[in-house]
Amino acid sequence: MTNRLRRSLRARAGFTMLESLVVLALLALVVGMSSLLLRPPSGRLRLESATRSFCATLRATRSRAIATNAEVAVVIDLDRRSYASPVGGESRLPAEAQISLDVASAQRLSERRAAIAFFPDGTSTGGDVTLLTPDARATIGVNWLTGEARCALG
Repeated sequence: MTNRLRRSLRARAGFTMLESLVVLALLALVVGMSSLLLRPPSGRLRLESATRSFCATLRATRSRAIATNAEVAVVIDLDRRSYASPVGGESRLPAEAQISLDVASAQRLSERRAAIAFFPDGTSTGGDVTLLTPDARATIGVNWLTGEARCALG
């Protein structure tokens, strides 16, 4: 080999500073993303997600009652920490949450089960559900006159 070819090959050996920085940046990005995926979600985040899902189920159940011109109910089971509706099936509430339920006595199915019924005209039996965790508090209220579900995180 000629001297010029050898010098050219030696000059090209290794990586440039820019290539090294790009690789390090990509590694840092992957490590940062993986730590987020391995960490369990916070209690506040689980409560917020469950509250939004519950409110969506209440609203969809009210819409179903109006659309089908029939009474439809959401049943809340404190023992199973769940709620069920013909619209969305059964869903769970956070296991660590303390749940208090305030509904009309006629809607109490048992000591630990109750329903919030929606009628074809959009009204409901109304009720309030409070979810309390060490990290946060959520209040879900259903207005009996309008059937509107309102959710508040605090």
